[in-house]
Amino acid sequence: MKILFWNTHKNKEIDPFIIDLTEQYSCDIIILAEYTGNINGLCNQLSLLQMDFYLWQSPACDKIRIISKKCYRNQLMQDEKRYCIFGVETAYGKYILTALHLPCKMYFEHPDIEFYARRIRNDIEHVEEKLGHRNSFVVGDFNVNPFENACINADCFHALPDRREAGKGYRTVEGVSFTTFYNPMWNLFGDADGVSGTYFYNKNQIRLYQWNIYDQVILRPDLTECFVFDSLKIIDHMKGNSILNKNGKPDRKISDHLPIYFEIREEM
Repeated sequence: MKILFWNTHKNKEIDPFIIDLTEQYSCDIIILAEYTGNINGLCNQLSLLQMDFYLWQSPACDKIRIISKKCYRNQLMQDEKRYCIFGVETAYGKYILTALHLPCKMYFEHPDIEFYARRIRNDIEHVEEKLGHRNSFVVGDFNVNPFENACINADCFHALPDRREAGKGYRTVEGVSFTTFYNPMWNLFGDADGVSGTYFYNKNQIRLYQWNIYDQVILRPDLTECFVFDSLKIIDHMKGNSILNKNGKPDRKISDHLPIYFEIREEM
């Protein structure tokens, strides 16, 4: 299962870039935030290239669009303005996919984002209980870094950086048990290889990260054995062409965010 996520920055001319990425990475599921183009037109363009995609219906969620190949059947389980939760079934397995676009820190306070994280985490747990499995993963623009409260706090997503600790499935805080996610995005911090994040922000202030990893995938311990770790990447080139500007930052004429890509191995 080859998955692409991209915050497209409301660029109405972004379809050619999405198509190039879909061809290059042979994507199965494409998740888009801030997409303002014609999504059915995008599917039609892909079909002309022998790639048949269809739109997942989530009427209440106007922040996210999901398209996939037709072999990926979906059932809408929860549908809100900033997130949607789907049960996904393939020939090889069943999954729970949550796609989200959380509020921006420039306009909302951290407690507002943490409120959404708690709400979504609770909804995911209800869906897991209803569907009877925890093959869950969450993808999208979290608008916070992996080390910030909404991601790491036990009462929020509780997405831990250590695969072994996350693999225990829960952590107890003051007698209360909180289920865990594993966050592989921690492995992409730093400048040893490629870009240092998915979003660059520079301002005259004392504490400044500059590069941020706002665009993330987190997954339940049940899925870590199927996650293809070497596949996870922040994309800064497509078909040999850079999507960075001359200063090595995301080219805002295309998008202010860089896309992420990852694979989940389906059992044969």
